[in-house]
Amino acid sequence: MVKIRIKAIVAAAAVGFAVLFGGVSDVKTSAFATDVDTYSTGYYMVNLDLGAVVAAKNENERCYPASITKVMTAIVAIENCSDLDMQMEVTYEATNEFWEGDPNKEGAGTCGLAVGQSELTMRDCLYGLLIKSGCEAGNVIALNICETIPDFVELMNKKAKEIGCTDTHFGNTHGLWQADNYSTPHDLLLIGKYAYENVPLLMEIANTEQYVMPANKYNPEPYTLYNVNSLIRNISDNPYYYEYAKGIKTGSIDKYWDENGNEHPGVANLLSTATKNGFNYMLVTTGAPYYENESEGIKLNGHFIDSIALYKWAFKNLDIVEVINEHTVAGNIKVDMGENADVVTLKPSASFSTLLPTGLTKSIIEQELTITAEMNDNKAVVAPIEKGQVMGTLELKLDGECIWTTNVVASQSVELSQVEYTMRMINSIFDKGWFKACVISLAVLIVLDVVLNAVQKNRIAKLEARQRRRAGAANRKW
Repeated sequence: MVKIRIKAIVAAAAVGFAVLFGGVSDVKTSAFATDVDTYSTGYYMVNLDLGAVVAAKNENERCYPASITKVMTAIVAIENCSDLDMQMEVTYEATNEFWEGDPNKEGAGTCGLAVGQSELTMRDCLYGLLIKSGCEAGNVIALNICETIPDFVELMNKKAKEIGCTDTHFGNTHGLWQADNYSTPHDLLLIGKYAYENVPLLMEIANTEQYVMPANKYNPEPYTLYNVNSLIRNISDNPYYYEYAKGIKTGSIDKYWDENGNEHPGVANLLSTATKNGFNYMLVTTGAPYYENESEGIKLNGHFIDSIALYKWAFKNLDIVEVINEHTVAGNIKVDMGENADVVTLKPSASFSTLLPTGLTKSIIEQELTITAEMNDNKAVVAPIEKGQVMGTLELKLDGECIWTTNVVASQSVELSQVEYTMRMINSIFDKGWFKACVISLAVLIVLDVVLNAVQKNRIAKLEARQRRRAGAANRKW
């Protein structure tokens, strides 16, 4: 039985296609532990619906991508060719390297192109490149877009950087071994996801089971190419057909010799997608042994076996669970001086879903609300408040680790109560020290004025009495 450890979840992504790569940014680094044993030394698997990584093994270790290289060749070709029906020229320069004595280039897989042939289009070359994995098709494409193959390879490396690859370098158009043609499972998935989201023609070609090529001197009649990707070939004697899979590209190297002449065993890689019950995944596996028994030349096909096993594990054991949406109540906050409202309800500004093992519910995810809006001494926000106004943040945690954060906003507007505001202003003025000082000073002035008026009146009264006495005495003398 497959075991999953919840503590292996490091992060998760929001609903919708994350520009997982940001427009083309990086995939989020979440993963579940799985007991699926693989022949492949590395793999990287992403849920395309969320942009979340669900399984990973040695995803940042360098590998030789082999013919998965041709995915980048096709991306550059399609994005730099406005007419896929343009006539292609097949020159000796496109095929010479396969006959010059390099053991890593001799015996290369081809799609049957012939030097000097006519009636060959860019579209034909792309089919030959992707479904038959024709190495000469990569060089023909390069030489019909650029003056030289190195110029085209430079475009491939430039595109890899634009996509976000951090440890990838291409040395040729086809993926036959050479030291400077390398990548990682992580970067190969970035390239695959870019094609998935931005180059629909590439995906259409990669999922084609057969294609008829124009005749040439090697094939006097139009001839049929069959897709070398066993994962999508629905024929009765194919044990590696997986009905939910689509494309994208195999990448195998029969044994190779490094720059020092040392021999290395061959490896098999696979970049693919699978869809079942509305769930969409992309997976790259690398480094599976090419042979089960090299002395007998028996191919192992571990890259197909591993891919099927990992897809089955994901479809069986993982569910997408909506944790919150824009209608979720994240909390309430008190409102001061609100018109007919003393609280406002807070809701998330975005929805969030994540992958969880089947049977587990969103209750295992903790929600932590933080209010960032300015509050008064009563721990309340002062009206007015606009609907949609950011009031704080909501943090989701799994096993104590943050997996997502979003803003929380006011779910309704709250107008300012003019009556309460006026009363509050009056009360606040009365509470001011300067106001109290003014009142006291005014009272003192009034008292002083009363006292001074009384003193003044008393003096005037005494003066008038004295004057009356003097006037009476004067009258008596007469």
